Amino acid sequence: MPATVQAMQDSAGNAAVSLMLGANPASASYSVQRMESGGYGGGSAGAYPAAAQQPLNHRQVKAGISKLVDAPPMVNYGARRQGRAHDEFWMRFPRFKPGEEAEETLSETSALLFDSMKGAQEKAKEAEPGGATEDANNREVQGMLINDRLVFASNFNSSIDTLVRQGKRDFGQDPTLKQLLMYQQSDAGRTHGLHGYEAENLQEKLASFRRKNQAVFSGQRGAGEQGRGPDATAMALQAKVNAPVIVVNVEDPGLHSMLTSRKYEGRVFLVRFAALDPRTKKIGKNKGEMKQEEAVHAEQKLLLALSHARIKPRHVSEKPLAIMGKYRPCMGCAAALKYYQEQLGFQGLSFDENYGHYFQGSVDSLVEHQQHIMDEHYLEYIRQMVQDDVTSTPALLHEAAPAEAVPRRGGLSLKVPGKYASRQADVTPVASDAEIDEQGTYKRVTRPVEATWSSESAHLGIGKGKEKHTAPRRKNETLTEAEAQQLHALWNGAGGVPATNESRQQAIELAYKHYKRGTMPIKHLAGAVDMSPDRFGSYLTHYEKNGHWTHQPEKSNKHETKGRTKKAAPDKQFSKGVPLDEEGKKAIKASVRSLRGKDRDWASQWEKLHSRKASGEMPTRGLPKELLKTLVELRLRNNYNVPEMSQLLRTGDNGDKLRKLINNKIKKLEEERAGSSASAQPQDVAMNEASAQPAAAAAAPATWATTDLAAPAVASYSTAGYSGGAEGGSASYGGESSSSYYGGESNYASYGGESSNAAAAMPVAPQEIPGFTTYFDEYSQPYYIEDDTGYHYIMAGGRMVRMQMSGDDDVQMSGTGGQY
Repeated sequence: MPATVQAMQDSAGNAAVSLMLGANPASASYSVQRMESGGYGGGSAGAYPAAAQQPLNHRQVKAGISKLVDAPPMVNYGARRQGRAHDEFWMRFPRFKPGEEAEETLSETSALLFDSMKGAQEKAKEAEPGGATEDANNREVQGMLINDRLVFASNFNSSIDTLVRQGKRDFGQDPTLKQLLMYQQSDAGRTHGLHGYEAENLQEKLASFRRKNQAVFSGQRGAGEQGRGPDATAMALQAKVNAPVIVVNVEDPGLHSMLTSRKYEGRVFLVRFAALDPRTKKIGKNKGEMKQEEAVHAEQKLLLALSHARIKPRHVSEKPLAIMGKYRPCMGCAAALKYYQEQLGFQGLSFDENYGHYFQGSVDSLVEHQQHIMDEHYLEYIRQMVQDDVTSTPALLHEAAPAEAVPRRGGLSLKVPGKYASRQADVTPVASDAEIDEQGTYKRVTRPVEATWSSESAHLGIGKGKEKHTAPRRKNETLTEAEAQQLHALWNGAGGVPATNESRQQAIELAYKHYKRGTMPIKHLAGAVDMSPDRFGSYLTHYEKNGHWTHQPEKSNKHETKGRTKKAAPDKQFSKGVPLDEEGKKAIKASVRSLRGKDRDWASQWEKLHSRKASGEMPTRGLPKELLKTLVELRLRNNYNVPEMSQLLRTGDNGDKLRKLINNKIKKLEEERAGSSASAQPQDVAMNEASAQPAAAAAAPATWATTDLAAPAVASYSTAGYSGGAEGGSASYGGESSSSYYGGESNYASYGGESSNAAAAMPVAPQEIPGFTTYFDEYSQPYYIEDDTGYHYIMAGGRMVRMQMSGDDDVQMSGTGGQY
């Protein structure tokens, strides 16, 4: 007898093993093949082999699952942070989904709702710092179409609570789904921790979903238009678009009526599971203390809703029933969905059969909350997924399948090594997109393909899996309330008495003691002292290696070090600039693709890298001049982040080489213009000669033109519309950096550079001019911004001279250089 079979018999029992091995493979296979109609499903309860003589209990099932997933062909990814999966994946490429219109819209709406939950959380935290962090770990939203109404669930109840509470504050009433979907997570939050190509893929995907969603709510999408079939999810969204969402617990005795009565058709429900809310511990060493909020996978909440509401197959037999979400189901949830479909008789239940990774927490929560499905049938579904099939992963939005891909479950798929699997378990991308014109008219289009997938140019995803399954010890203990108060008082002081060096040393010793037990996470300890985990962790690391260092609480962020340059004033400190948005990306791509002549070779090589047909990095030496002009203009006008421009151009992730090139070009232009400005003859302007600053002409960094200027009658020195610098004394022009009208990456630095010009002394303030606000460049020379128009001026020879900045289309260029 094979060792694996013997091990399974030891843990699961002979009955289960005979069930797995004795049945006809054709009938016992995981029946997930798509029906001829193209919809999900296939198989029925009758297709399953006869039940074993001795049923298994949930403990035997859990033990049997462990034997399956802790052995080949399953491997461990990311120390199990990415779960367990096969060493090969089915990579699924973008496809059209005829017959699955309802599932498509359900998945896309779930993804938008997840983004809205994150956006509402950010807004709530701004209004009440630290007060809306419960749902920070929320990972997904799943939706259920049932009897022409929609039910959505997330991992944490607090995700829904925060979203709805914020909606009530902002809209002054119980919010509708359409209103809630107006919230969007910030780009920084949404793309945090993602690689550049992952962030771009996510942003484009959400933008596509929003266009489709706009078409649904406007009534243009859903009835079977432009080659699409009828979309039951879209029609449910349109039915009562102005009705508020209904928040309901799965334990609510009225849930059965809500899911079956015709008066609730078209309503949207946000479902909670009250058993997961924080509650007092009744047993154990911490009896009497509040437990933290718990979570389950979102699909499981939807299945719990069916179970608690006593929904039977007869209650849903006449209408579409589907569960789809932001992500494909994990292995444990896919088995649960298949159990409801085949063993509980919900034969019409549609879900994504192309399952993702195995996560132990999913099975654990099923054992705790849904023991009625944890039997030999559930174990068999897991066995089939482990031994008869492999995990699925999505290709990128614009990737085409290579020639060797094979048709599988409605689309083209290719087996690829696990290291190329995506770090996001998204559902398979849809090949169609939506366009909305200026009149709001919707048009269904095919999404363009930019590259064909190949192993030579593919991005590494989750990395190579490991067969050894050594799970790290979980760090999930927390401080008691008294311990947290003690640690907080030692670090921050208490009762009006500030912290001392000695008290902070005691705090570090105490925190280190908790941490070294191996069960308390740094994040929790850092939260007790109101500090970021990274910074507090560095203190503990230093203490472990070198002992205590001297702390000065009143000057904790200003350590004086001999020989170290002093920290610059706040208005001169380094600032990165703004993220590269879609407008900037399009401008750069258009510039590259417009290159001609000898520059075309550079553009062709970039196209290969950008479409992932080649690997490597583009050289900055020989960067086409026209492209450089575009980069300089975007840098000056929009203050775009240089590293992000460099990543798009494939000239290096950190952007150092490109930054040097841009800075040199800007300085060269400035020098040329400074030289030519000496011969310029500006027109006279009615200004006080005493306010002249001739030296400023030599420092003028922009193309300039002269304009007759009449001073406004009322003096105004407001900097409204500009980002204020330190103490409100400086402002930036179109960017994040204070006092730099070039929008560079450093404040008061050489144009767009990173070096801080701390040595430049501020001059004596020039005479203030009514209607203008005075600023200083990095040479300490004044320039002026007109309050009404935002135009830039310098004083030259007693005359007010207007500078031509990028975007000032109404000013004629002088002969001193031209626009770049």
